Amino acid sequence: MISKNSKNAWYFLNQGLTAVYYNQYKKAISKFNKSLVLEPENTVAQLHKGTTLYKMEEYRNAIVCFDIILSFDPKNLDALYNKGLTLDKIRKYPEAISCFKKTLEIDSKYISSLTALGICLSKIGDNEEALKMVDKVLLDNPNDSGALYGKSLILGRLGRGAESILFINKAIDEDSRQSDLLYEEGQRLGIQRKYEEAIKFHTKAIEKNNRNAKALVAKGWILDFAGFPNKDIFVFYDKALKINPRCTEALMNKGLVFDKTGLYKKAIECFDRILEYEPRNVRATYSKGISLFSLKKFGAAKFYCEYALEIEPRNVMALCSMVWLLEHSKKYNEALAYCNKALEIDQGYVYALSYKGKLLSRLKNYEEAIKWYDRALELEPDNQTAIYHKNKASEELEKKNRDSFVKKITKF
Repeated sequence: MISKNSKNAWYFLNQGLTAVYYNQYKKAISKFNKSLVLEPENTVAQLHKGTTLYKMEEYRNAIVCFDIILSFDPKNLDALYNKGLTLDKIRKYPEAISCFKKTLEIDSKYISSLTALGICLSKIGDNEEALKMVDKVLLDNPNDSGALYGKSLILGRLGRGAESILFINKAIDEDSRQSDLLYEEGQRLGIQRKYEEAIKFHTKAIEKNNRNAKALVAKGWILDFAGFPNKDIFVFYDKALKINPRCTEALMNKGLVFDKTGLYKKAIECFDRILEYEPRNVRATYSKGISLFSLKKFGAAKFYCEYALEIEPRNVMALCSMVWLLEHSKKYNEALAYCNKALEIDQGYVYALSYKGKLLSRLKNYEEAIKWYDRALELEPDNQTAIYHKNKASEELEKKNRDSFVKKITKF
């Protein structure tokens, strides 16, 4: 029977793991510590605490964690391997080599240790032996990127420059391929709204290739969706923009975050940067219009929203930007006309279905409004905006019916 303490320990452990994927390392350490207070010999929590400290570059504290595990379990491969990596970081190469050799005595096919051992041997000048180690890995798996990187480093130290470049290029290509696969899996999970699982894959994609701009943008978007502050989100968009200054998705998402948080001028700067090289980008065009409206530049706002529809008349999001603009200008009938156009193009567009309900409510046609909210909720039952406004419309309808009944009574 699993004790209550054990259940709670694993609860905190899982919270810590989630925090790691969201780059909240200090929070993760706090959760792992709570787990270890409840279950001091939980080697999994101790291992993840150590690897998180390693990511934070707190190498000596990380080693303490791995040593605690090894005091319970001297043959723990993960603790030995990670201790070796950490010792390597603080240039204690002989101790690191000892850790890697111990893992291989326990499991001769521990591939990661073979590669790490080879690289470490090279750092102390034993390049010929180092080359043998990474070649063993590549014999079984010619596409192992870690071994390819290792071989490139060793060949470089041996003065074999042309071969070194060949292997570094192979390693980069392999990491890019694997990173793209991880990103695609993250996107698939994101479409299914499994965001916590998706961010794990995007994080792994970035670890494989820190120049994967698509994965950086995707991770930034999930952090935004989860309600993280701008500074935590922008880290990823800005990294993507360093890789590619014309990364449209990074600029677009950054602009939308600025707009959402009331920084409209900064939002427009992002949209303008896109429009410099993509002057007919519909999304940047109508988004600029929305931000201009929020700055009370109504004429310019309408111009950009209308121009977006000149570029692409059947773009439902551009049509709905006009709905938003006209509704906020209290031109409800005009807004309704654009909303109907959007629904002619896409009858299942939930935003437009819900917005039609809102416009009909504004026009005091509450019964009809409720029908459109119901259509939206059939497709998206947890749509909080539709639920809220439907309840408001229902309250107004009840009040209207009650007032009408009172008027009838008072006539007699």
